[in-house]
Amino acid sequence: MKAWVIASLAALSAMTLSLNANAQARFGVAGGFTSSKSDVKSFNTESVSKYHVGLTLHVPLPGWFSIQPSLLYQVKGTSLNKVLDDKDVSFDTSVGYLEVPLAVQWGPDLRIFRPYVFGEPFVGYGIHNKVTYDGTSDKISETNSWDDSNIDRWEYGLGLGVGVVLWKFQFSIKYYWNFGSLNSGNNSASQIGSTVKDAFSDGRNFDGVSYTLALLF
Repeated sequence: MKAWVIASLAALSAMTLSLNANAQARFGVAGGFTSSKSDVKSFNTESVSKYHVGLTLHVPLPGWFSIQPSLLYQVKGTSLNKVLDDKDVSFDTSVGYLEVPLAVQWGPDLRIFRPYVFGEPFVGYGIHNKVTYDGTSDKISETNSWDDSNIDRWEYGLGLGVGVVLWKFQFSIKYYWNFGSLNSGNNSASQIGSTVKDAFSDGRNFDGVSYTLALLF
């Protein structure tokens, strides 16, 4: 896990330094929508629409390749429900990550626009969460609870997608997979903690689709 963090931050630093060496490098701002869900046991799942916003740096390379590291505030979540004792039980969670994706792009420059495909490993650290459990007899809501809720603050994964650059605007769509578990493995006895441990015990996390619009200067 630490290797992902070091590698991503090192790549971001290297790309920033390359601004002095590459006159075509373009700094920008990015934002968009993130749809995520978790395929967990014992619950039915629904997608949750959240958002992301941050900074990005596009660095062209030879052979129609380019590298684009970003620093984002990325919010992901899921909504779970099931019937227990003839009553509906719901469990909703969202986590805001400080996320570092590193996109490797390939696409021809057609002068008017540049279409491309890309792969994007990413790593993130949770800085905010909100979890709500609505059970058969009680409703519990917690904010920024990590140990008691059994939520792991680290995430890492891979995205694959397509995009297009037109003048200063860049639009991309990607599907991403989180490889780490949302369950931190703590021994919390709280209702929320036990629910997270039970639902995510097989290592599942947030997967989904992300739509991003960037303005490159």
